[in-house]
Amino acid sequence: MKIVRYRYNGETAYGVIDGDMVTTPGQSIRGERVGGTDAGSLISLLDAAGPAHPGIAGSGNSPDRAQRSTAQSAAHTGTQTLPLSEVALLAPVRPGKVIALGYNYKDLVGERVAYDEPVIFLKPPSAVIGPGETIVLQEDRKVWTEVELAIIIGKTCRHVSPQQAPDHILGFTIGNDVTMSNCHGRDHHLARSKGWDTFCPLGPAIVTGVDTSSLKMTNSINGRVMQSSSTDKRILNDAEVVSFLSHFFTLEPGDVILTGTPANAEDSVIRDGDRVSVSIEGLGTLTNTVRADF
Repeated sequence: MKIVRYRYNGETAYGVIDGDMVTTPGQSIRGERVGGTDAGSLISLLDAAGPAHPGIAGSGNSPDRAQRSTAQSAAHTGTQTLPLSEVALLAPVRPGKVIALGYNYKDLVGERVAYDEPVIFLKPPSAVIGPGETIVLQEDRKVWTEVELAIIIGKTCRHVSPQQAPDHILGFTIGNDVTMSNCHGRDHHLARSKGWDTFCPLGPAIVTGVDTSSLKMTNSINGRVMQSSSTDKRILNDAEVVSFLSHFFTLEPGDVILTGTPANAEDSVIRDGDRVSVSIEGLGTLTNTVRADF
């Protein structure tokens, strides 16, 4: 299942992509907001699409069953079906928090007998933008982009084991961890380097039922490939990441976890007028333009 968040005729809604159409059950077109996010709308959509969140480990739902459930829900009164070409795609979720990992790829840190745990940092929700939106550079410093697999949390969890963690994952999307060079080495917590408005593009969709163990991933600027790797080079996998972070944070529905970037990120420098596309096999491509505003 591919879930998108979109705007149409001034209204924002979640929908499920089926070919070149997007369908939204009526009860989730104007969903309630939960904890400052619209995670409630997303959960309402999934509830309308079937008896369990499709694609979540342990739910027993296959992607095909999820699609059949979605098709059946389209018969319900109030369902809205639109051509995908007529809606404006937004970031697929409005997270309560964005947690990110650094140094979680073996091709970045180098092959070792044993690995240190990844670095953890936060990006503010105000940094999130969607497909086609503009990354704005507000200072004349080096800025680069990082292709990342993003986990979307589906169920609240705290202190879960790696075995329990998959039950709390809703799905996956693509993240671009845009980063500005450190402020004279003093911004050790990365708040300014990572947290500027527009520095967290997400999209284009939340995809459920995906095996993320070995997905090709690329980062291209103006058509030139700057990063090329695979998720099989991660040090911690999805379940290990969620378990690890759940011991420090309560993870809530709609939260986003950026799982790290492979080698060559700092060479993926962007400048005014650039077009950056980050792609992950099975999840699609997230494209944004760049504008300097300084």
